[in-house]
Amino acid sequence: MIHSEVPVNRTDMIILLILGIMFFFGIRVVISFFKKPAVPKMIRDTGNFTFHNGDKIILMIDGMMCGMCEIHVKDAIRKALPEAKDITVSHESGEAGFTIVKEEDREALLEKLHGVIDPLGYRIIDEGVK
Repeated sequence: MIHSEVPVNRTDMIILLILGIMFFFGIRVVISFFKKPAVPKMIRDTGNFTFHNGDKIILMIDGMMCGMCEIHVKDAIRKALPEAKDITVSHESGEAGFTIVKEEDREALLEKLHGVIDPLGYRIIDEGVK
C-alpha cells in the first residue's frame, strides 16, 4: 500500500468533484457529435408528384454543426423559395422544414433547393411531407 503525506482538504475534494463532472459532460458532448440524426416519420413517394398549398416539407440535411449552419440553410431556403412560410432549421436533429403556399412540382422544388443548399457545403439526404 502506498502512503502519501499530501494533505487533501474539503476544497480539494470539491475541485476534484467539479473536474470529474466537467469531464463526464465533455465526453457526452464529444459522443453526441458522432450520432446520426433521427429520421422523422414522413410520407415518402419517390415518384414525380406535386406538393400542394399548406404542405409541410421536411428535409434531412447533412453537414450542419452549429447555429450559423442553421442560419445559412434558412437563408438558402428563403432564396430558393421566397414564398415559403414557417421555415425551421435544427442542426441538432439535422432537419429543415417549411410550409409551401403554392403548388410546386417535387422535382422542380428539389432542383431549386439543391441549387442553393449544395454550394454551401450541406447535402439534402432525404425529403418528405408531414
